[in-house]
Amino acid sequence: MLFPPMKFDHRRPRHLPHLDHTDILLMGLSPLGSNGWIEPDGEAGRYHLNKLAQRRRYGDRVYNALPESLPAQRELAECLLPYLLREHGDCYRREGARLYCLPGGFRAPVTSAEPLWTASLWVADDLVIMEPRGDTHCLTAASLCAASHWRLEDKIGGTLGDIHAVIPGFNATLLPRVERFFRHLRVEHPVVRFNWSLQRGGRLNQRNDDAAQAADAELYYRVERQSLRRLPDTGAVIFTIRVYLHPLLQLQAMGPALPKLFQAIESNPLVLQQYKGFDRLEGALQPYRALARGAAQ
Repeated sequence: MLFPPMKFDHRRPRHLPHLDHTDILLMGLSPLGSNGWIEPDGEAGRYHLNKLAQRRRYGDRVYNALPESLPAQRELAECLLPYLLREHGDCYRREGARLYCLPGGFRAPVTSAEPLWTASLWVADDLVIMEPRGDTHCLTAASLCAASHWRLEDKIGGTLGDIHAVIPGFNATLLPRVERFFRHLRVEHPVVRFNWSLQRGGRLNQRNDDAAQAADAELYYRVERQSLRRLPDTGAVIFTIRVYLHPLLQLQAMGPALPKLFQAIESNPLVLQQYKGFDRLEGALQPYRALARGAAQ
């Protein structure tokens, strides 16, 4: 069987969430279409190799699973595999005990003793399992190889409040809404949301204990496309995180994207700007500010 030619262009930003969602704390949830759970593209191989390298380097600091999460892990894999073959048959093909990803040029096992890790190798997204515990949900398993300055070893087993406690104002203003949303998320109504930020250099994994990027490293626009869906049998919520990285200069060619980025940064309270690290990037942002002012004139 021959695959049709790929139609993805990863050289241009696929999503520009700051144009619609300037508020860093905004939930910004939208319905997820039937075929929109995962977005395959030509960079799949890069993410696959990154996951293998991060696991070799960090071990259980990028993949960890509590024993009680195994049923949810299995259910996730059992839902994700047929979805990829059905909805993205131009990208995936089953070859016996392995899954072949055309855009990534790799093959990954279909089953293993670590169902969540195996499933995460099929896709570019990081995969997180949140399971109901009383009135909240807890992080019971995750493959997290493209983290944005947070560490899985600090979050595994934690509640929604524990996980987000470092975000200024989150527990006071947003936690009740998030917990209510998780409790009422229905199997048939998955959703998607976006986060955006800036970073130095093009590394996918931005763990806090990594060495700092060089002060002159290129600035990148970082987008996280996050989907949430309830599994029907275990009731676990699957949280997918697909990271997109684009040199910040690419935004200059996309209409108002660059000027509106600075408007979005400045519209947030100072404490949230500091949490996102925008203050530490201020010197490096000055040339882009000049470009943005020129574009706006």
